[in-house]
Formats: sequence, C-alpha cells, structure tokens
Amino acid sequence: MRYLSKKVRTGIPGLDELVDGGFPEGRVILVIGGPGTGKTIMCGQFLHKGIYENQENGVFVSLDESKDHFYSEMQQFGKNFQKAEEEGRFAFIDATRMSQVAMLKEKLYKEESKSLRGKQLSIDRLVENLRAKISAINAKRVAVDTLAALTYRFPDPTERRTAVVDLIGSLADLGVTNLVTTELSHLSLERNALEEEFLVHGVIMMQTLFSGATTTRAIQVEKMREAKVNPSLVPYSIGPNGIEVFPNMPLFGEK
Repeated sequence: MRYLSKKVRTGIPGLDELVDGGFPEGRVILVIGGPGTGKTIMCGQFLHKGIYENQENGVFVSLDESKDHFYSEMQQFGKNFQKAEEEGRFAFIDATRMSQVAMLKEKLYKEESKSLRGKQLSIDRLVENLRAKISAINAKRVAVDTLAALTYRFPDPTERRTAVVDLIGSLADLGVTNLVTTELSHLSLERNALEEEFLVHGVIMMQTLFSGATTTRAIQVEKMREAKVNPSLVPYSIGPNGIEVFPNMPLFGEK
C-alpha cells in the first residue's frame, strides 16, 4: 500500500525510519512515557527541527512547567528557543495554571464552580490563545506537554475525558502537525490503552526497561495512520544533542 500524505520530519535521528519518513502532516501524535524518558526533549527537537531546517515555525504549550525552565532545559541540548522567539519563529504558551501546584496556590478547588462549563472555559481559552499564536507567527508545528496535568484540573474522570476529547479535537482542526505528551502510569510491556490513544492519529511509547542489572531506553511506534510503520521495540539514547533512536539495534545490545 502506498501512503500519499505529506510527511513532516520528526527532528529525531532514527525516528523517521520507524514512521515511514516522518509524521503525517496536520495530524495529532501522542507520545506516552514515564518521568525522565525524554518526552519534553522530543517536543523540543521536533519544534527546533521545524524552525531551523524546514522553515516551519512552532508553538509549545506547557501545562506543566514555566517558560524559563523549558528554555533552560532545551539549552542543555543546544536548542536556543529564546533566540527563536526573538526572531518571531517560536511562541510559548504558559498554561501551567492547570497544574496541581497552581491549583493549590490559587485555591481553585474552592473558587471555581463545580460545573464542567466553568472549568471548560479554560480549555476554550487555551485553544483560542493557541489559534492566535499560530496565526501570529504562521506556525506549522505545535507541541503540548503534558495531558497528565489535566488530571489535576479535572479530577472527575468524566470531566477530564471531556476536556481531553475537546482539546485533541481542537488540535486536529488547527491545520498544523501536533505532538502531544502524556504520562505512562506504570512500566510494563503489557498495558491497557489510554482513552486518548483512540482519539489521535499516532501513538509513540517511550520506556526505560530493565534486564537484570542492565537498563535501556526503548521506543516503539504503536500506531501511525497514513504511514507504514516499523512496530519494533528499539533502543534510544538521550545525549548532548537530545534523543537519538537506533532502529536497527536490538534491545540491550551494544551500540
């Protein structure tokens, strides 16, 4: 079968080989992983690649960390987003008010209405802000990190499900290629699929695996519509330049 969708280069060495040359343009790709697996780094590389090698400006939506923290972390991997912002090629949206810490500081549990309508306005405002930023810099790539923060904003499972559905649906309608992250609840090769996996066009899993005293980082493309993928579980590393995937290397093997 031949896939005709335009491909967007991921910016991650080795990953394009697993996803038929890149992410399908204009789609929503979900990256799932535990703490420290490199989800935010992947988002940064994806956006930085677009800005400086593909002339595709980008927007980063943070639900979990400040702009200064993101800029500092990415600078460690040679990604200067402060410069990109000053050049008008990058925009950062601080949506950390949805995080648990912000809610406790602002006492939102007490101040906000218990109705979904009252809480949903925050999602609506976020999407409106995102649309404005995309238009302002003519962005083609968006990264949202991380959906797990919505658990604190919407502790009720039904409300959270509605918020996630609305957010992912809105991203799919923006006409840009989206990378969205969320947390892996536990380490296991066998797991129950997250609800958001059924809403997106692609799913990438990042894990740290253990074999005796040996550990290795492993990545797997679980699905990617409009692409012929390599579904193998393969190793990856996080080095000075960020993430690198080794598509032809066995797990726990030597480089």
